[in-house]
Amino acid sequence: MASRFEQVDDEVIEELKEKSENENTKKSTEHWINVFVKWANERKQKQNLEEYEIEALDKALSQFYAELRKENGDDYEPESLMQAALKRYLKSKSCPKSILRDKEFMNSRKVLEGKARKLREQGKGKRPNRSKRLMKEEEEILWENGQLGGKSPRSRINPMWWLMTQHFGLRGRQEHHQMKVEDFLLERDDDGNE
Repeated sequence: MASRFEQVDDEVIEELKEKSENENTKKSTEHWINVFVKWANERKQKQNLEEYEIEALDKALSQFYAELRKENGDDYEPESLMQAALKRYLKSKSCPKSILRDKEFMNSRKVLEGKARKLREQGKGKRPNRSKRLMKEEEEILWENGQLGGKSPRSRINPMWWLMTQHFGLRGRQEHHQMKVEDFLLERDDDGNE
């Protein structure tokens, strides 16, 4: 009686493992490893992430994230997939810790998040520092259904929030909260009115 199971060698197993990985994921991982290697060469640091001790790796990643720029000097998108790619690489090299989750990498994660926040505040990235204008029809619906207007205390506050969002490009409550009187400048219109 023939066996239902076909015996395969290690080469076939490796081939199957490679097939399981998405081609774009592989390209992304290779790209970010090459970027890290280029950065490490310029800084005369170890090129192979897996050769670092955990504490030294966190420090190197912090510096890498802070200094990272494209070849032309522009910043990368704050939402780039770099950190996930580096994690995948380290996992493939049997690194026991995750740069995305483990406390030993908290400093480098904070640096990356801080840089992403700074770039978003400068209007860079997929979420520009500018609000999307409502269509006239959408605005009318808000007035008609009482979201804007004088029907309740909330409907009196909403127009102020909405106008400030529209005219000052504010996106979230933190930006509204941080706004100060000093941020405003009184000027005169074409008719001389203040």
